Amino acid sequence: MRAVKRIAVAGIGILMVVFMILSSSNLIQGETKREIKKISVIGLDRNAAQVDDFKRGIEEAANIKRVDINYQEVGETEADVDVYVERECENGAQALIVFSDKEEQILSYLKENNKKIPLIMVSPESETDDPAAHVWFDTQEMAELLVEHIEEKRKQDGDVPVVFLTDKSKRSERILKLLRAAFQEKGIEIKKKKLTSVISEGGIYIGATPEITEKAVSYLKNENTSIYGIGYSKEVLRYVRENRIEGVVAYSSYTLGILAVKSAAASIENKSVETKQQISCRWINKENIKAQYEFLFPIY
Repeated sequence: MRAVKRIAVAGIGILMVVFMILSSSNLIQGETKREIKKISVIGLDRNAAQVDDFKRGIEEAANIKRVDINYQEVGETEADVDVYVERECENGAQALIVFSDKEEQILSYLKENNKKIPLIMVSPESETDDPAAHVWFDTQEMAELLVEHIEEKRKQDGDVPVVFLTDKSKRSERILKLLRAAFQEKGIEIKKKKLTSVISEGGIYIGATPEITEKAVSYLKNENTSIYGIGYSKEVLRYVRENRIEGVVAYSSYTLGILAVKSAAASIENKSVETKQQISCRWINKENIKAQYEFLFPIY
């Protein structure tokens, strides 16, 4: 009787071991079936502000979504752009994340060459009807925040001129268009100038990019000058802490990178992706900057 029990127990033990082996084998096979996706990020300027945080977001999402990321800068000429895009397609990219003012050219090239590849544009929604999904910050919220704080400043300092310092990029022009409409509602005119064309005169100046905002601090020496900005860099945040910049409207580049990769991965999997996705902005000045670090640099 004891021998029978021992045999039964041994048999159950063997069955359990076989079951565990089969289960682990299925898990391993299931994991290998999750293919690694290939996504190319085109046009990222290594020297631009916030790029490091954007890349951190991209790589964080890539690890979670099992994505292999390749970064590709674009050249200056039309031929260069076509070559780089073609190369990424030929190298097996399953989706493109585009962070470049040359987005219209890239769209045109893909259409003319019948390249069917998911496209995620890191830019405001296009004014033309394009098939790409756009991820960007809420530009309307950005405009409203700037108008609110600049209007308050003008109530203190009087009707000083408001100048938008531009680099004449398409992104900057889109932002200027929104700002003009928002300021016009308050009866405020906004002028457009390049920083180098500004003579040392007082007024309110809005930097279109963190790079322009940084330079404005050094370039504009008039004591009656107030500087505002869009976006952040390490230097811009330092100037905000030192009260050399009145404030900036900023968004989390890290979160933007996360969203771009999630959208690209979903497109590869043939899942529905919204054509316009926006992240929120925050007003950051000397008084609240410490509280905003968690917003700018969240942990996922």
